Amino acid sequence: MTRLLTMLLVVASLGLSACAPVVVGGVVTGGYLASQERGAKNAVWDLKIKTHVMERLTNANYKNIARIGVYVLQGDVLLTGIVQTQDEFDKIGDLARNTPDVKEVFNKIQVGTGYTAKAYADDTWISTQIKSRMFAAKDVFTINYDLETVNAEVYIIGLASSTAEYERVLYIARTTKGVKNVHSYVRVLSPNEVRSYRVAPNPNPEP
Repeated sequence: MTRLLTMLLVVASLGLSACAPVVVGGVVTGGYLASQERGAKNAVWDLKIKTHVMERLTNANYKNIARIGVYVLQGDVLLTGIVQTQDEFDKIGDLARNTPDVKEVFNKIQVGTGYTAKAYADDTWISTQIKSRMFAAKDVFTINYDLETVNAEVYIIGLASSTAEYERVLYIARTTKGVKNVHSYVRVLSPNEVRSYRVAPNPNPEP
């Protein structure tokens, strides 16, 4: 068990009661995790799964690990990025599926596509624009979503507190300049689920 995972479990055992965010190995915990609608314990559990998936990729000596995005939500894993061969695609998917506590794997890694420096810069710009627009929208709880853009294809995973919020997130992504397609892995919570989670006030600045 890595030092990062050990520290995460310690934080979880304390109930993440600290008000200020705590940075552990580059990962924000504390208030940040507690404010997500999946709840602090679920957020830490997902982070544990992500750590294990990344460890498996590292132990497999996968050389292009920096090009692979790993996002975990309630035990489901979304994989994004670009690989050169179908064999790489299959191996990475299998590593994720065989990781303890993983429920389902959405392997959306692109195969055999070129990825220039310009494409990377364009994708970064698209992601930044979408995140900025989500943050400015008073009806979107931005902290509940992760997204990545690969070759102008946008992948979003997260929890929406209502159908209206879900549709708003998709609208923002689809109408952002440069976006070709939006792939949604967002789940809409039921009213009972929303009430059961510890939800912090919307941090978005717009009144």
